[in-house]
Amino acid sequence: MRGAYINNRFFDGSALGASVSFNPTLPVYAPEGNVFNNYTTYVGTRVARPTDAGSSINTIQTLNPVSLINEYNSSSKVYQSIGNLQLDLAMPFLRELHANLNLGYDLSRSNVNNIWAANSPMSWKNGSDLLLPDPDNPAVMKIQNVKDGEGRYFHEHQVKANLLLDFYLNYKKDFDAISSNLDATAGYSWQSFRWQGNSFTQVNTGEHKGFQAYPTNYYRNDLKLVSFFGRINYTFMDRYLATVTLRQDGTSRFSKNHRWGTFPSVSLAWRIIDEAFMEPTRSVLSDLKIRASWGITGQQDIGDDFFPYMPIYTIGNNGNSAPNTTAYPNIIPDGKGGFINVIKPNGYNSDIKWEETTTWNFGIDFGFLNNRIAGNLEVYKRKTKDLLTWATVPAGSNLTNAMNTNIGDLENTGIEFNINTRPVVTRDFTWTSDFNISWNKNKITKLTDGDDPGYFIATGGISAGTGTNIQAHMVGHPAYSFYVYQQVYDVNGDPIEGQFVDRNGDGQITEADKYIYHSRDPKVVFTWNNTFNYKNWDFGMVLRANIGNWVYNDFEAANTSISSTSSAPLSNLMSNRFLFNDLGVRGVQSDYFVRNASFLRCDNITIGYTWPNLLNDALRLRLYGAVQNPFVITKYNGLDPEVFGGIDNAVYPRPVTVSFGIVAQF
Repeated sequence: MRGAYINNRFFDGSALGASVSFNPTLPVYAPEGNVFNNYTTYVGTRVARPTDAGSSINTIQTLNPVSLINEYNSSSKVYQSIGNLQLDLAMPFLRELHANLNLGYDLSRSNVNNIWAANSPMSWKNGSDLLLPDPDNPAVMKIQNVKDGEGRYFHEHQVKANLLLDFYLNYKKDFDAISSNLDATAGYSWQSFRWQGNSFTQVNTGEHKGFQAYPTNYYRNDLKLVSFFGRINYTFMDRYLATVTLRQDGTSRFSKNHRWGTFPSVSLAWRIIDEAFMEPTRSVLSDLKIRASWGITGQQDIGDDFFPYMPIYTIGNNGNSAPNTTAYPNIIPDGKGGFINVIKPNGYNSDIKWEETTTWNFGIDFGFLNNRIAGNLEVYKRKTKDLLTWATVPAGSNLTNAMNTNIGDLENTGIEFNINTRPVVTRDFTWTSDFNISWNKNKITKLTDGDDPGYFIATGGISAGTGTNIQAHMVGHPAYSFYVYQQVYDVNGDPIEGQFVDRNGDGQITEADKYIYHSRDPKVVFTWNNTFNYKNWDFGMVLRANIGNWVYNDFEAANTSISSTSSAPLSNLMSNRFLFNDLGVRGVQSDYFVRNASFLRCDNITIGYTWPNLLNDALRLRLYGAVQNPFVITKYNGLDPEVFGGIDNAVYPRPVTVSFGIVAQF
């Protein structure tokens, strides 16, 4: 059991994006001072107090990144306790049979406070929701967003309770008479996850101080997982091995008709090297084993969507209200009016169910020269049915335009090869080299809602436009493929603005001219790890590469047109970039912004020296230095080619870390 008190200080995540888009030629602080508490914010548009004649507030352009850090205070205090109790009993009447009980908990209570300073850019840009007389009908009170620079305060109280119970019986027995052994397990697992709390936002400065436009928001989310499982391992003569498993898992995320999933698996192995007919080869061949397996696994994790199958109504906020003449003193300090929140239905999918993946695997393990050269080769095929993902739904078919749903089937085929070697072994020098390479190809084989060859499910939202996507799921192509217009280029290789290939030949550029253009997933991945030891010196280096992965450069698409950077004519993203006048919706969906992001990265380099027998062999001392992420080789012109999801819209750089250390063993 252990307890923890955690004090967190957060920052506004948009500050990093703002630092890329904000005009770098401007000073951090306005020399004369302004309404934004001495911070320069919007450029090219007059921004002033609402009382100033002709004033206007630009809510689109980039905020000053320094102000986003200094005038936003976000912190949390967390009290946490984690405990575990495990009991194991060997049955007195049968010592080979054990009963094991494991109980665990993770409890936490936290308070989050976010404060936007008065007259900060955020307070002017976001404003505060106030209940004021409707300008068109003063007799009616209406929620209005007032951008008057008054600060805001957000508070959230949250309690988390995660509980675990595992119980299983395990039986192990060696049968010497027949040169075999048995290991059997059967058990039950129960997990409970609960998040509950409340939150509210209020004005914390000026004449509206303490105003809370909406009632406190209360929430509670529960998730339960239940499993029954069994496993049998059987070995005969130490050379024939078999494993059979069976799981039945239940989740509260799905309806009673789809709540349970059954997941079996079987694996077989044969240690050929131990057979008598292999005796002549053992001077060279030190290990040889073949194995095969088949199994089904399940997936139900869809993030914070806890009841996607259930028709749920939500109390409306943010203007989803109707006028009411009854006063609500607990919400409106002066009691002059009120509102009634409407109740709106959420989208739901009563047929959502487990995603299931069936895997066939065949492998060979080998070793030569007393395992001085050892490795394995794997060939696999995975078929996933009822693939779970967040996807758009046809208009009018539900109460929402996007939701978690089972979209179809996916197939993965791959090969993986590992080899571990010691190429050089002498008295003073040893070289160890490990290499891994894998190839994988995936394609969608079925989409539940469409048999049309051109049918696709849009995904992969980008920053330009509202609801604009750059990826698609389409039968016959990899999941999350880029779905774009084909750009037309001039004789110099520069894109011709607004000109795209009419791929279907109908004389016009429409959505029908989009095409599948590469995938976010690499075709080949490899890792090469080398260690060199010379006397007391050691040197190590790890190289890793992705080949064939493509990335959509969202930052470049959003910042390389005159229309998007008119207030920052010397934008720090424009160096060595083609500058457009105005991309428009089609322009940002051009294949011009989909870039080859293959890379070779050095993960770490380490060098050390060891004194093995100091103080009369009482002390072993090693001094070392290490560099993590020292370099990366790539043609990609964004900040980092290794982008999760294939859409480059996060600018936090990977650090290069240099460290020195001493390891002492007494």
